[in-house]
Amino acid sequence: MNLNSKEGTAGITALLVIAIVGAVNFLVGGLGLGNFRVDLTEDKLYTLSNGTKNILDRLNPDTPVTIRYYVSSEDRVMPPVLKSHARTVQDLLLEFQKASKNKVILEKLNPNPNTEDEDKAREDDLQGMQVNAEGDNVYLGMAIQSGAQKEVLPFLNPSEETALEYNISRAIQKVSKTTKTVIGVMSAMPIMGSPMYPYQRQRGQEPWILVQRLRMDYEVRDIPIGSDSIDADVNTLVVIHPADITERAEYAIDQYLLKGGKVIALVDPQSWIAQAYSGQPNPMTGQPGGVINTSSDLPNLFKSWGVTYDKGLVVADVNYRSMMQGRQNPVALKLPKEALSKEDRITSELQSLMMMSAGSFDITPKDGLTVSKLAESSEASEMIDTTAAEKLRRENLTSFNPSGRKQLLAVQLTGKFKTAFPNGKPAGPAPSPESGGAQEDATAPKAAAEATPAPATAVAPAPAPVAAPATPAPAVAAPAAPSAPATEEKKESPKDDGTIKESTNNEGMVVLLADADMMYDAFCVQQDAMTGGLIASNSNLPLLLNAVEVLSGGGDLLQVRSRASTQRPFVKMDELREKVEKDFRPKLQALQTDLDATAQQMGPLRVKNGQLADPAQIKKLEDLMKKQTEINREIREIKKTQNKDIDFAESIITLLNILCVPLLVVCVGVILAIRRRVTTAAV
Repeated sequence: MNLNSKEGTAGITALLVIAIVGAVNFLVGGLGLGNFRVDLTEDKLYTLSNGTKNILDRLNPDTPVTIRYYVSSEDRVMPPVLKSHARTVQDLLLEFQKASKNKVILEKLNPNPNTEDEDKAREDDLQGMQVNAEGDNVYLGMAIQSGAQKEVLPFLNPSEETALEYNISRAIQKVSKTTKTVIGVMSAMPIMGSPMYPYQRQRGQEPWILVQRLRMDYEVRDIPIGSDSIDADVNTLVVIHPADITERAEYAIDQYLLKGGKVIALVDPQSWIAQAYSGQPNPMTGQPGGVINTSSDLPNLFKSWGVTYDKGLVVADVNYRSMMQGRQNPVALKLPKEALSKEDRITSELQSLMMMSAGSFDITPKDGLTVSKLAESSEASEMIDTTAAEKLRRENLTSFNPSGRKQLLAVQLTGKFKTAFPNGKPAGPAPSPESGGAQEDATAPKAAAEATPAPATAVAPAPAPVAAPATPAPAVAAPAAPSAPATEEKKESPKDDGTIKESTNNEGMVVLLADADMMYDAFCVQQDAMTGGLIASNSNLPLLLNAVEVLSGGGDLLQVRSRASTQRPFVKMDELREKVEKDFRPKLQALQTDLDATAQQMGPLRVKNGQLADPAQIKKLEDLMKKQTEINREIREIKKTQNKDIDFAESIITLLNILCVPLLVVCVGVILAIRRRVTTAAV
């Protein structure tokens, strides 16, 4: 080839371009110089969020944060999938370092087998995964430290890639803080777990994942369901399924809110988890435990806040129904992104929610309060009673009458609240000297369900013989007589009662959710097949963590945390399926009614030995059996037609998704070819 020719010059130019591109790719990609990336994803999954940038901006340059990034580099032990993920992690860490303006120091270590870096990884409590019979471990994790405070991400699971930024940002924020915010948790269910009972050789229950996650960022304090007051240093109170809550406990929440506290309440018309907890054996005695009411309410507070809530009704939604126990259950709601508020910080970036037998709120705003709807059902929903909802856990839906309106499932109230107890603190049950403390424990649903108080109530009857002598009782009861006028005096002078009548400012905040089961482990996390750890299966957990973050005065982690789930349910497909089923449902319902009536007529004609009384009955039974067979055949044909229509619609949507991009490319190519031909012809 002649180098002086046009062909030679073009060849040399092409080789130079390839060499330059290769060099740039090596410098930027291989060595990480510049770490330049273009994020083309719709949700900007690979761009640092504003919340992360705010956290980095607030770091003190005098106490920088050091990130020790451990990643095995030997191909012998490093699987390809982890090697690719390690590159993504490093790119993200470089983004952190760049955005922090030297307030984040990045150290990369390679803890290959039998090296000093492997010893350092173990000192930092990193989790190694054994990869061969020789016992070699692969490491992919990091330790984040500032001063004496250290947070460890022991293993960076590739399946949690979208949660990576949140985990790093949370750790940086935590090690840079000097104090912890206090979160109170009140529940009739044992969500705080129970201790181990070594003498009975029984392991205690672990706290719910929700509590474990809260403890990562906050000081979590257990508030008994029967509390008369709530500590002033509690920043936010989380109330989960307050079954059989007393007026005095509601009063405590009311006064806590009016003093400036923030409240998140999850009530439930039909708690599956409370039902499962009820009757569980006491770890100390082996006897059956107490019963937790499956419905919960805050009647006095709701009335004061302008909230109407019927704890006997459950939301059924055929558009947002999900699979439960092998069948589509309209009370097991899977809310897509479209069902969540895009304007509110708590829900704007969430992907989907799972709710089980949820209730519904109606709001009549009180003066001074602002209402923000957080989550709603679709219009193809109706309210059914708890008996019908329970039946749907075992049987398929046979009849449905959509209300045509959306049901409110989650709401936020902000502004100036007024007390639900204008007459002052409600009078509690007068405790008797024999059983005062035990009675309080017994009336608290939590004590009946939780393993820890259960032994106390089991032991409480033992002192009964001690209290049996009647002499102490009158002695204690006698002074009670003068106390009665004192109580009356308090009623006459409300100032002495100390009841706060309204909020001290306009910054009161309450978040209400109409389902408590959604925070149970099985409904918000799932086990990862690779590591055996737990990962988010929906946005249930991020929802509550977001609410706690907002109400506690934060908010920087909201945008980051919300990336933890990128599931996108096929909402349009569900709506299409419901439309087809709606067309066929009246026919199926009529045939099913006819089939049931036929079966009822056949019953009396049968006898135990299989014989009938006379030929007329035989003939009638045969006719009914033929009718039954014909009805079943019609039902099968209708279901075949229904499934055919659904399959056809799904096929059309699938083909459109598969062919749209290729067709678009072909069309653009044809247009460009025609344009080029026209231009060439003109020349």
